[in-house]
Amino acid sequence: MFSTKRVVEFAMCDIGGILFFAKIFDLAHSAYEELVLSSNFSQNYFANNHFAIPLISTSADFYKPITLHEELGINIYVSRVGNSSFQLTTTFIGEKGETKAMVKTNHVFVDKINFKKTNIPIEFVEMLNANKE
Repeated sequence: MFSTKRVVEFAMCDIGGILFFAKIFDLAHSAYEELVLSSNFSQNYFANNHFAIPLISTSADFYKPITLHEELGINIYVSRVGNSSFQLTTTFIGEKGETKAMVKTNHVFVDKINFKKTNIPIEFVEMLNANKE
């Protein structure tokens, strides 16, 4: 599992000071980028000439309000690894230790020329397996 923290900023909230629902995906993606960048890979997986890693589906469940300037603990674990795709589960933990929200994202490696599925590179699979639930 990979863990990090984020503070809810003013621009992320609605007029009531509650996180605007779509911003949970920004937070999840930001934490995912941090996970990948902290892995010190031999190549840049976000700016690669041969493949891309688009999202193929995503969902979010909200359990408690997430409020302005709240510090969230963010935990990412890998829920599934296939030959060309993987699923991440990202949980958002409030300051009192309660689960505030959960995001699931499914990603697939595709060839940039024909957009057909391609195998996940070994070093990336190793990172995924190291962060399984």
